[in-house]
Amino acid sequence: MPILSTSRIKYTILYGQLFIILVAFSSIYPQIHGLFGERGLQPVAPMLECEEENIFQCRLPLLRFTCNLLHLSPSVGLQVLCFIGICLSAYSIVKPRWQNMAIFLILYFLYRTIYEAGGVFMYYQWDAFLLESTVYVAILAFFRDGPADIVAIFGIVVLIVRVTFMTGATKLLSKCPEWWSLNALDYHFESQPMPTPLSFYAHHFPSFLKQAATLATFCFEIALPCMYMIPVIHVRYVMFFGQVLLTTLTILTTNNGFMNYNVLVLLVSMLEIPRVPQGEPFLSMLIFARIAYDVIYKGRFKIITEVGSWPTFTLDMNYESFQKLVRYYIDLLVIIIIIMLAVTILRAILQSCLSTDKFSKMFHVAFVASTVVILSVYGFIPLLRLDEKLATKTNENPMIMTYYAAANKWGVANSYGSYRQTTGKFGRPEIVIEGSHQVEGPWKEIGFKVKPGLLSKRPQFVSPGHPRLDVQMHYAAHGTYQQNPFFLSLVYHLMQNTTEVVGLIEDYPFKNRSEPMKFVRAKLYMYHYAKMDDKNWWTRDFQEEYMPAFNKGNEPLQKYLTEHNIIIKKKSQFINGPLGLYLKQYHRLTGGNDLFYTTVIFVGMMLIRRIHIVLYPHYHNHAIDD
Repeated sequence: MPILSTSRIKYTILYGQLFIILVAFSSIYPQIHGLFGERGLQPVAPMLECEEENIFQCRLPLLRFTCNLLHLSPSVGLQVLCFIGICLSAYSIVKPRWQNMAIFLILYFLYRTIYEAGGVFMYYQWDAFLLESTVYVAILAFFRDGPADIVAIFGIVVLIVRVTFMTGATKLLSKCPEWWSLNALDYHFESQPMPTPLSFYAHHFPSFLKQAATLATFCFEIALPCMYMIPVIHVRYVMFFGQVLLTTLTILTTNNGFMNYNVLVLLVSMLEIPRVPQGEPFLSMLIFARIAYDVIYKGRFKIITEVGSWPTFTLDMNYESFQKLVRYYIDLLVIIIIIMLAVTILRAILQSCLSTDKFSKMFHVAFVASTVVILSVYGFIPLLRLDEKLATKTNENPMIMTYYAAANKWGVANSYGSYRQTTGKFGRPEIVIEGSHQVEGPWKEIGFKVKPGLLSKRPQFVSPGHPRLDVQMHYAAHGTYQQNPFFLSLVYHLMQNTTEVVGLIEDYPFKNRSEPMKFVRAKLYMYHYAKMDDKNWWTRDFQEEYMPAFNKGNEPLQKYLTEHNIIIKKKSQFINGPLGLYLKQYHRLTGGNDLFYTTVIFVGMMLIRRIHIVLYPHYHNHAIDD
């Protein structure tokens, strides 16, 4: 495989990150009014109430400024910020000159505003990771190319190492018995928030294959991230393709929003690390031999075989020994990061000294190196806190916790760890909402876009998109309706036939206003995948009543929603002017998809024009001369 140049790696990451940002903005745009609108599930307007004169002392200052400047309601203001993000990311894709630090930081603040305004509908790991990774990519973009790019790329490698290791380690640190028994995948494919069609088939694989996959996952996420920074190209390629394979399989079997796509983009950074000048094949052979030896003779697992049955795998360690292993790997990661970061910075300084424009390139190196060092130090804190002893020490140090809280507030020192607890050992609980025109019935089921409902409904591929109501309904099924204000808001708006909220639903059988939905109730079912030869995709068993029947004018429900600022009776200081009224009506008539399609068409036209320039340069030169 040919070695990629630093410039090619850099612009692959920049283009890829812009595409992920474009997808993120485009995914949330059509959901804004239904989720955060004045008649949405969780209105953003109450968050803008502030008596301070300084706008920066209030929450969501960028949104307040936009609403004041353009005379917009809060939800339309969010819509405008989202549309600016769509246009800016799309235009930067087709205009490489715009791919600089300022553009990425603007996109960061735009998405961070939506992230803060979104509450429970935005507090997902992929949103936090997008914000943090955009900061790292902004440092890489800067305003010019130079030797400092290798330092910025290594900073992204450090981020990937931290995310990967924390994702794997937290599974076992959670003390979940299913992860420890290597049986988590027997339930994960069925019980994850948004399964894909392939997860149905993966669920029916033999258990030993799923146990082997779990072991391989632990290997790549816990034992091997330290190898991502080894300056031996053959080792890096093996680690790169192994992680790409693992991430791709995750994409095929899990709808995790745009998280895994973002990881794929940033994995390219692994291909740019200082190389040893001589003896790479020999060193590679030694490293691979040591890995094979550790797996065969020192592997912390056992293979149990019985005549007439498939082999099974078990972990050969307890929680205390794993804690020691985690402590060892944390120390190893920190040491390797410090050494390789120092080597990378020295390499960049040396290249700058040998260049013609020494002063500007040295300034570039100094800025990038100091920023990467600061971010890496902040990133060490959640990594070190995986060790219980170190977590206790950091909690007792007010200075460390103050700096950590500040970094975490800005999303540059996040903790990561997906599916730490396996919750689907007995199936996947699902809430089924039913509505009726009369209390005696008939009761009609409300159908969501992605989450399981009808037994014949096939799981869908929706990533990198993210239907946020469907995912939040999955988590609500693990609690009670009293613990989920958004759920009570949902049933209230369904009875009111609120256009913005109904737009988030796939099948609403009460659109005929002559027979409106006057009563609502919810039941809890336990869903399981059907057998391979079944015509349906799901089976389900009734568990209990999730929510009793409510009528349309239920006063306690309205009082509860008013107390939680979901029904807004106080008039907001931010109201729509002519522009806001036009945008809101335009959005309602087109369903919000028009702007996304317009962006896609615009990007397509620009790409076609760019290809035409490459194929027919003389034509465009003559046109310019004329």
